Amino acid sequence: MKIYVFPPWYPKNELDRESSYFKEQVEALSERGHEVTVINIKAISVSRIGKQKMITKNVWQDGNVKTINYEVIIPIVGKLNKLQDKYISDIYYKIIKNQIDDDIANGLKAPDIMHAHFSHCCAYYCLKAKEKLNIPLVVTEHYSGLLLGTATDNDYKRVKKTIEQSDAFIFVGTNLQKKVCDKLDVKKNTYFIPNLVDTGNFYINENKQNEDEFHFLSACGLKKNKSIDLVIRAFHNTFSKEEKVNLLIAGDGVEREKLENLVKEFDETDRIKFFGRYSKEQSKEIFADADAFVLTSEVETFGIVYIEALSSGVPCIATKGQGAEDIIDDSNGIKVEYGNLDELSNAMRYIYENHDKFDKKKLREDCINRFSKDTICKQIEEVYQKVLN
Repeated sequence: MKIYVFPPWYPKNELDRESSYFKEQVEALSERGHEVTVINIKAISVSRIGKQKMITKNVWQDGNVKTINYEVIIPIVGKLNKLQDKYISDIYYKIIKNQIDDDIANGLKAPDIMHAHFSHCCAYYCLKAKEKLNIPLVVTEHYSGLLLGTATDNDYKRVKKTIEQSDAFIFVGTNLQKKVCDKLDVKKNTYFIPNLVDTGNFYINENKQNEDEFHFLSACGLKKNKSIDLVIRAFHNTFSKEEKVNLLIAGDGVEREKLENLVKEFDETDRIKFFGRYSKEQSKEIFADADAFVLTSEVETFGIVYIEALSSGVPCIATKGQGAEDIIDDSNGIKVEYGNLDELSNAMRYIYENHDKFDKKKLREDCINRFSKDTICKQIEEVYQKVLN
């Protein structure tokens, strides 16, 4: 099957973890024999007019996946939403048509499926191409603004139109699915398919050094809505007298300096460390060295890091009512109310004192059965096949 994939952004290197799930999905589909082309169309500031072409194109081969990056100057600014939408939709149509023409001219076939991520942007802009070129469009929704309620009215209009006009619509979380379908009164059948994780990249560490120490791990982009300050406060409140308990915070972002200052304020610099940005190769070592994973974000549409932890045999603490609902239950961790410091402290204490109750091998086995590349790819392929049939 030939697939054109449209992500709103795409990783440029191994340290770009924010969008790694796009890359892992297309690589997994490619490994299963599909011909995948990634088309990443990035709108850039009107201030670049005169400094570069209106549309620039960069093509590279990423393993078996052809990757095409476009930078497009959008000359329409301000509140002219309808004009801007039409302009960008026309750009998408032009780029997709030209790519098909290029493929055919080089003896290749047209795509069987277009698969776009995020319905208020990429997928919405693919609708014109779907209609005019008669290529089925599958959409996967990840947008956390729809879960938080911070999406604009215009976003919701785009989402509704995309759901109605796409050939199949997938949500990465059941909470996201319910919230959007209820708000927009969606009658159409939609799907729940979680993001996949390369579980083969992770392993259980059977030979840990310093086994008398207990390691908590939190890994994410250090943004305000990840609420790492709560984790730091809960750790400090709960384990002030346990010298051999520590916390590693992996990831980087705008909140890092503020969080480092909080750690200094608590005089916890010996036990709370910051790892910074990490690569895919480093991630397996970071997770394997942990005894428990904790991330209680304000919002998570899914939560790949929980899968990475469970793939390493590590129990998790997560937020109730978020994407972790599809991942975490009593058998593999604890869910707490967002912002409840006492609940989070008690959960960390419980995991610390009852860590041996969690069977590492079972955590990993269950995780692979639910979220491995093969499991998720088969679900996506079933949707593709239904659309083509």
